[in-house]
Amino acid sequence: MKNLLINYLSGDKIFESSDLEIYFDSLKKIDNADKLVVVNNVSDKNIKLLEKKYDKIVFKEAPFYYIYYKVFEVLAEYAQDYEYALYIDTRDVIIQKNPFDYFASKPDKDLFLVCEGMKSLENECNLYWHQLLSSTQIFPNQDGENNLVINGGTIGGRVPDYMNMLLLAMTNSNRKSSGVITDQSIYTSLYPYLQKMKNVELCHPYTDTFCCTGEAIKRNNIDIFYDGQYACNEKGEPYYLFHQWDRTELAGQIRKKHESKLTFSI
Repeated sequence: MKNLLINYLSGDKIFESSDLEIYFDSLKKIDNADKLVVVNNVSDKNIKLLEKKYDKIVFKEAPFYYIYYKVFEVLAEYAQDYEYALYIDTRDVIIQKNPFDYFASKPDKDLFLVCEGMKSLENECNLYWHQLLSSTQIFPNQDGENNLVINGGTIGGRVPDYMNMLLLAMTNSNRKSSGVITDQSIYTSLYPYLQKMKNVELCHPYTDTFCCTGEAIKRNNIDIFYDGQYACNEKGEPYYLFHQWDRTELAGQIRKKHESKLTFSI
């Protein structure tokens, strides 16, 4: 069975970014999956560019924080015959190794979630999201601010399990609130319960090499090693995904390294 990679792009402005082009270049690392992109408000010119990168383009509109609703629709409509599906952000991700190979290496795991390496209380944005969610709950987790942040921009696994996780986020986010209840805050609130599920892998940059996340690196919650080509753990092992690299001090070095490969964002 094949795998499915899902991305989301909105508007033409992002196509002016060299960071998006760096992501597109790294897409070559995935050779055992179909690639699907959900788009809205993208010009015909840029659709033609995407046709060279993706196997399928799907037109759906969604506010940024509710993209996962559309991911569920895509999985329901197109992914029932795939083994694994993976959603990752685009502009701030570099695929260093094929993430579906990582999934295949863990046949006892059905769902893969990324712990950034910091607690909610160690990050203003995630703490706000936690407090907002807690304010709408009858029984809020009193110690929830100590949960490790689970990233909403990199998530995947076997298709039914991934869809069930998205359903959980969709039903939990649909509540009256003074602000947006994010899927990331919901996943993070469930951290102590997800830990108890043997079929769920909570990927952490200090315990495995699936993904490292720039927000935690920027804030010195996580230390990584950059060998000039790959972001690695302290043993020199490359991570499969480098997420939010643009938030780290490596951003300028990485952009300079790719300058000679740029085409459409120059």
